Amino acid sequence: MVFLLSVAALSAVYLVVARLERLPALRFRALSSPRPYLRTDLVWYGLAIAATAMSVFVFRPQLAALQPPPLRDAVASLPRVLQLLLAIVVFDFVSFLVHVGLHRSDVLWNVHKVHHSTRELDGFATTRTHPIENLLRFVPGQAVLFVVGMPVGIVAAAVAIAAIYGVSNHSNLRTNLAWLEGVVITPRLHRSHHVPATTPHNYGAIFSIWDRVLGTLVRRDTGPQDRFGVPGEVDSYPQRFAVAVGYPLVQIRQQRARRLAGAR
Repeated sequence: MVFLLSVAALSAVYLVVARLERLPALRFRALSSPRPYLRTDLVWYGLAIAATAMSVFVFRPQLAALQPPPLRDAVASLPRVLQLLLAIVVFDFVSFLVHVGLHRSDVLWNVHKVHHSTRELDGFATTRTHPIENLLRFVPGQAVLFVVGMPVGIVAAAVAIAAIYGVSNHSNLRTNLAWLEGVVITPRLHRSHHVPATTPHNYGAIFSIWDRVLGTLVRRDTGPQDRFGVPGEVDSYPQRFAVAVGYPLVQIRQQRARRLAGAR
């Protein structure tokens, strides 16, 4: 029941953001109407829900068993608000490390390209994420939270907040939050991450502190001439689900074939 309520709440967030980001007074750019590849991204969303269900019902019970009693008892003595805040910080840091790895590993980058393939950035673009990436994004962070003794309810809340925050950062909402960017990632910062020229920057999901430490934080506006998409493949990367879902494997095989040919 809790899982279904979470899915319903997240779906409601998507619908509200989809409405707000198309209002002339609030939007960053005028988006195409009807929205291109909406059905494609709804399929990606369905797969994201399936991956989340696997995480919740298969991995989470196993991960919860990792809790060392001393740490669990120490964390249990903290106020719930502090538990949640710590959980969000830890989960976001692990997500940041995973995100950097997705970009810097040749194999994983092919999987992550699916997410960068959207050519119009809006809330529903958040859903365009390969199931492999969904598991990589959410399972390690939860594992770390359980290892440090966080209770299941706090872990679930931290994951839900991260998911909702992700929708806002991919949105087409025009925001004036530059004063917060020294601490948190805003839609403006994340748009830069989806522009090919600045894709190797702004890896953070919630906090910008990690990018500042790594030296990858870029604070710039996305101009009307800037396009979103996979660097070097903006116009060629497949948009339809039936092709895109298997495309990472195709590209991994192509890379492997080129390496073998070059080694001869």
